[in-house]
Amino acid sequence: MYKKIFFAAVLFVTTMSVSAQKLSGNISPLKGQKEVNVELDFTGTMVNNQPEESHIAFFSKGKNDEETEKWLKEWNEDMRQESYAKLVADLNKATVKKGFSVGNFTAAEYTIYVKVVNIDPGAFLVTNSRVKAEVGFVRTGETTPFATATYNYFSRSSNFVAPPVGRIAAAFGTLGDKIGSTISKNLK
Repeated sequence: MYKKIFFAAVLFVTTMSVSAQKLSGNISPLKGQKEVNVELDFTGTMVNNQPEESHIAFFSKGKNDEETEKWLKEWNEDMRQESYAKLVADLNKATVKKGFSVGNFTAAEYTIYVKVVNIDPGAFLVTNSRVKAEVGFVRTGETTPFATATYNYFSRSSNFVAPPVGRIAAAFGTLGDKIGSTISKNLK
């Protein structure tokens, strides 16, 4: 029985769809850039299609002050830092052939602005984490993007990472790879 469930879970993981809406606009301004800034915005993020505050309240319930503080640090700091690091690392792998680096380059001429819409942390050995994000390509300091895309995807193997922070970060890695693929495909 366990083998059947495990096989079904592996099959489910390997057949997950990864999708991005068609890129709207033109990312040609990125051509010739050496560095591109990346910003990750969690403002108004939903978790499992519920307000993030509900997720925090649910997981803080019944914990003592020390446990709550530890959990809040993991959620509010570690998850965000690891997600950004994984997003940037995988995005850099995908864009290296285009000749530029992405990261915390606030002086760069252009910024890839990633607005996190929804996070599904997944469950260990059961379901993958997934992230929905709206991505805008903007001139740094401006708010109107010259190109946009929305990404809905599943992280391919993150459900084998036990801590939720690791599963979520893996999903952001997949997002970085997909944004990089979009850039590579559209920046000729």
